[in-house]
Amino acid sequence: MTHRRLERGQVLPYVAVFLALVVVPLAVLAVDVVRALYVRTHLQTATDAACEAAAQAIDAAAFRSSGAERINLGLGAGYAQREFAATVADQGIVGYGPALTAIWLQSPTVVACRATASVHLLIPASPVALNVSAVSVSEMRVRRR
Repeated sequence: MTHRRLERGQVLPYVAVFLALVVVPLAVLAVDVVRALYVRTHLQTATDAACEAAAQAIDAAAFRSSGAERINLGLGAGYAQREFAATVADQGIVGYGPALTAIWLQSPTVVACRATASVHLLIPASPVALNVSAVSVSEMRVRRR
């Protein structure tokens, strides 16, 4: 009977090791995955806003002279950068480095944008960052009077 009493609490070290080696890393990984999805959502919103702003940059000289509807990519890139910066500013996301990496014309009236962000993970001994990307396409809308 005394021998059994001495063995009663010996499962606690196994539970502690299991928690330390399995449960805690899985919980931290779950936090990082949710964080990456959160950043992806914010990045997509900023990319959509930037692409929509670029699509509003009509080439006014060509429109007045010939009535041609086309995007002025130089002006549109400036609009897109400004809108992207305003959308990602003050998000309060720690370890988040967004950048609008590319803006190109798919046709004279359709513009596409690509953005990437690096997310620093909370897991110790993990890779330095996780890269997230977003792509958006917008079409210019001109209303004639």
